[in-house]
Amino acid sequence: MRWSRFARVVFTRSFAILPTVFVAAFRNVGDLTGLNDLLNVLQSILLPFAVIPVLTFTSMEPLMKDFVNGIIGKFIMILITGLICAINLYFVVTSIISLNYLAYYIGISFVLLAYVAFVCYLIWTCLISHGAVFLTRGPHTRFSYGLQ
Repeated sequence: MRWSRFARVVFTRSFAILPTVFVAAFRNVGDLTGLNDLLNVLQSILLPFAVIPVLTFTSMEPLMKDFVNGIIGKFIMILITGLICAINLYFVVTSIISLNYLAYYIGISFVLLAYVAFVCYLIWTCLISHGAVFLTRGPHTRFSYGLQ
């Protein structure tokens, strides 16, 4: 199929926006508020998976060359990233507490354990790429991601 760029954009955007329009048209505002809160929690959960690798890669001199983060920039970005992740963790915890059902807590605890483990791994690799050599153990002496 050969479509113009405009037709492709309209087609793909309609798949993204039409479900939202239908939900907004056939539900009341109270349902949309709850849906909005749920989406904010989900985005809060996913934010560290975007922010921490960006901080890691922009601090790697072999990758960024002249555009690498400086010492002050690294420090400020680490503080901002930590603050954002802490605020988002607070919102996620308050949303989980509001569920009030034991089975949800049990299921969520296993998922949360895996989530925290992976976020800790991302933080660990980020700190090693920032030069925290005291964290390097075993084969993970340097995370260069194939860069020399």
